[in-house]
Amino acid sequence: MRFSDLNKAKPEPAPAEPKKPARQAAPPPAVKKVEPPVAPKAEPEPVQQPQRQPPLEREEAVRQHVPAYKPSARQEARAAAHEPQKPFRDLDTQAREVYGRVVRQAGDLLNGINQPYTEKYEAVLQTCSLAAETLKSNSVLLNYASCASAEDYLKAHTANTTIVALAMGLALNLDHQELKLLGFCAMAHDVGMLEYADLYSRETRLSEEEFSSITAHAESGAGKLDRIVDLDYKLKDRAKRIIMQSHERIDGSGYPDRLSGEEIDPLAQLIGMADVYEAMTHPRAWRGAINQPDVIKELIEHEGRGFTAKAVKALISAVSIYPPGSLVMLSTGEIARVLRLNKGSLTRPLVETMLDPEFSAISPAMVDLLEHPLTSIERPIGLDEVRSRNPKFAVKLDLARWWTDW
Repeated sequence: MRFSDLNKAKPEPAPAEPKKPARQAAPPPAVKKVEPPVAPKAEPEPVQQPQRQPPLEREEAVRQHVPAYKPSARQEARAAAHEPQKPFRDLDTQAREVYGRVVRQAGDLLNGINQPYTEKYEAVLQTCSLAAETLKSNSVLLNYASCASAEDYLKAHTANTTIVALAMGLALNLDHQELKLLGFCAMAHDVGMLEYADLYSRETRLSEEEFSSITAHAESGAGKLDRIVDLDYKLKDRAKRIIMQSHERIDGSGYPDRLSGEEIDPLAQLIGMADVYEAMTHPRAWRGAINQPDVIKELIEHEGRGFTAKAVKALISAVSIYPPGSLVMLSTGEIARVLRLNKGSLTRPLVETMLDPEFSAISPAMVDLLEHPLTSIERPIGLDEVRSRNPKFAVKLDLARWWTDW
């Protein structure tokens, strides 16, 4: 059988019934759009004004540090960018420990430099590296740069100058090698003074002849670097030059060689600036200490005569306009002490209130001026002003500046 015959043998399919047209679904009934009833036009309700609390007295409001308005978007953005800080107590504990190490290292260097040979370079570098790392996250260390050492002023002066110089170097973003050299030279910048202890410890102002004699300490200090046997010989010549030039001034008024302008090594300029700032903010036998903000103001006014604009700006970036340890009057009339700088703000540090507007002692209270926009610093306060208004409290402040390491 062929396939064609097989097809013929298949019964023909029955004719399909014609398909009934699919029943179309009835269209949905048209929805009559119902307009909402028009409500009678109501009179606009009066906007209720928020009830204002009766304002506090100005001094009371700011004393309580109660903001009277919502900070602007700019202020909120600035507050958001403000990095959270560790509690001040923790920062202070760390800063005190590091400062003690810097003071001890300064004393070790000064005590050992007169030996025929000594190994102090690596030890100094380690201490300076610790101080620099601490300053990056803990500006409270600068607070201790206002201390003084009772047994020998040179030890604390050396430590303080080193800390301030390192803070300036960090503000300038010096590379790691330059920062290390800056720290070492800052700690060694006055080792030559040991030859003139009878003069620098004198309780009267030096005569012109005595001052001329003591200026030789720069050259003497540079010569003492030959005794430090672990000092890299590649750095020794430049280190000597920096120490020799740390008392030179760009207008040629310094010593020992009356150098000026670019003849002076940039690191010597930074050390010289830190040295002058430290000396002016600490008392001497013939004068009292100058309040830190006043020193900053004077150095700004003398920009270009003794120091370059770059060095002055580095100091301001490092210690701000109101450096840690400064006494200031707040807009409340209270007297406060600056405790810690706030990054990005030259005028709004963390402060501790100590005296009321009448210069009477009060319970100390910490106030972060970044968080209280109504409270601001009105002006700096000198210790002499405190001494005239509250002598007992001035004595307390004066005693607190002496460093005790136990």
